[in-house]
Amino acid sequence: MKPSLPIIILFTALASQATASTTWYVNGMNGNDNNDCKSRQHACKTIGHAISLASSGDSVRVAATTYKENLTINFSLKILGASATSTVLDGQGIGGNMVYIPNRAAHVTLSKLTIRNGGNVGGGGGIVNYATLTVDDAIITGNRAEQGAGIENAGTITINRSTVSKNSADGGYDTYGGGIFNSSTARLMINDSTLVGNVAHGEFVYGGAIYNEGGVLVINNSTLTRNKAPGYGGAIVNDYQGTVTISNSTISENTASSGGGSAVAGFPMTFQNSIVADNHPGGNCSKAYRMISNGYNLSSDGTCHFHKTGDVNNTEPKLGMLGNHGGPTQTIPEMLGSPTVDTGNPNGCTDGQGHLLKTDQRGYQRPGKYKSEKRCDMGAFERQSD
Repeated sequence: MKPSLPIIILFTALASQATASTTWYVNGMNGNDNNDCKSRQHACKTIGHAISLASSGDSVRVAATTYKENLTINFSLKILGASATSTVLDGQGIGGNMVYIPNRAAHVTLSKLTIRNGGNVGGGGGIVNYATLTVDDAIITGNRAEQGAGIENAGTITINRSTVSKNSADGGYDTYGGGIFNSSTARLMINDSTLVGNVAHGEFVYGGAIYNEGGVLVINNSTLTRNKAPGYGGAIVNDYQGTVTISNSTISENTASSGGGSAVAGFPMTFQNSIVADNHPGGNCSKAYRMISNGYNLSSDGTCHFHKTGDVNNTEPKLGMLGNHGGPTQTIPEMLGSPTVDTGNPNGCTDGQGHLLKTDQRGYQRPGKYKSEKRCDMGAFERQSD
């Protein structure tokens, strides 16, 4: 028996209601929290008020200005700024997490925002996440906490085309992750991003940029530079047998000093098509564990013990200065004649899941567009010509 037309219409209407979502608008300059917030002309004044009106699956579009507020996001939601340089969430260092996402079932997106000057006694001055979070085209900077000053992650995070910079972890005694703390239950993927100038302070200090406490960490097409931990792992510490895979990335000029401190320390991490260079004074890789190589890596010293096909040790990569060399984030270019040019895997540079990386950190073609040898480079930057 076929259903009648009214029943079909009813089910269609119910399905449409179930999948419908609302876009809310915020304008910190001209908005008003007494508005209905459903158009740019009738925008809210604060992001927090828009969140209080929203439901799971909704979006909040945030106009360019500085917002001095802390946010709790307890359901699936997209917060979409105008651009990271113009749409700023500023904690003024007063205290508390800038963005707190406690619901493990939620799927949250933070896009085109700067999150800065958060301060927390515990972890995550910038972001504390237990959910599935995507961070796109964002800047996480100038936040402070005892661990994971920029981001503390106990859920799943994917970071794309973003900068994590100048965050400072200060626990006094034990301090973990100046930029990011990734816990044992967590999964963190970093794509096409730069972690620079993050610092961990204290007596026993681990991971200037990232401390991975037994979680899963994947880094693709990214740059880690000028991070500092006056202990272990100026760039990364992998602890409690966590899983770390680093592909086509550049780890350079990070600092760690005491107890054999190196740029990359702790349990073995897997490298492919990557550059680890000029990290001082403790060297590039931990002396306690040999790193795992999938080939085509360069280390400027012998501490990483790369030994697979295409690996090069004790060789200077001839890199330029960190700067704006195209694309949304700062990168470190290879100079003409660098031994990293055209020396990546001849079968193609891939990410940690085996997917072909068709572009470099900047979004430029990989292999280079005007090269005579169509073979990808090591590291996050792909020269476009010979």
